[in-house]
Amino acid sequence: MQRAGPSTGVPTKTEQGDLWQVLGASQGDFPKLILAPSNPLDAFQTIPEVFNLADKYQLPAIIVSDLLISDETSTIDPKLLDMHPVIDRGELITEAGEEAGNYERYKFTDSGISPRALPGIPGYEHIVSTDEHMPDGVLISDEFTHPHKRRAMVEKRQSKMDGLLAELAPPAIVGPADAEVTLVGWGSTAGVIQEAIEQLAAAGVVANHLHFKWLVPFHADEANELLSSCKHTIIVENNYTGLFHRYLRSETGFTVDGHIRKYDGEPFKPHHITAAVQDQLAGGEALSVPYEEIIV
Repeated sequence: MQRAGPSTGVPTKTEQGDLWQVLGASQGDFPKLILAPSNPLDAFQTIPEVFNLADKYQLPAIIVSDLLISDETSTIDPKLLDMHPVIDRGELITEAGEEAGNYERYKFTDSGISPRALPGIPGYEHIVSTDEHMPDGVLISDEFTHPHKRRAMVEKRQSKMDGLLAELAPPAIVGPADAEVTLVGWGSTAGVIQEAIEQLAAAGVVANHLHFKWLVPFHADEANELLSSCKHTIIVENNYTGLFHRYLRSETGFTVDGHIRKYDGEPFKPHHITAAVQDQLAGGEALSVPYEEIIV
């Protein structure tokens, strides 16, 4: 496991079937950042941003990257690769100031972010406990408790999510606004969905694409508004139970019209999606599970 920012683990590889595992990856309710890049270039370009966000907001960041992305071979324009990204460590205390000797590592702030002092600065020693704590780090345990301070600390941490969400690009629909069907995806399904949309267009079916990259925090209002404007929605997922749809529904209350799922260990091919969309629009079953052709 790699490290990204303060107390931040970034697993580099998982499957679309592990979404709920990362959503619930906690002992208690704490803020975290979860995202799913769509291809190797997106992952490369996003990693520096994730490190910066993890440092700035002082929270864990989890990247959901499936096997297709980690094993994929891509041809990429070198001009798109920034080898010297800007590094933003957030609010740091780099030299002694008025707070020396009275440093509050978990100070209450409007943003929910408490400035961090670099190790070794005289007068900025502090306690780091594994339970809840006072602003200066003193433990609030079961023996010495303070419900009001405990509640305030929880609310302080959660308030960071408002600022974080505002920094993340909201989802957007790609393609004609009046499309007959909207294909909803997340993670590595982006590329194959776009290819399927081209095949559908050749077959006379106008489709567009709504893809989700930032999963936690989630742009629930924007997602609901976009989905509600669609004529017919079909979600494409590489898992058995429709994990992202369950998450989407829990955050927005929106239920899609159809599902295309694949869970045989192989990625979607464009014609899998094309055929399933055509079948569902013609009145077929609302759940399609494409059959993987095995070449002997």
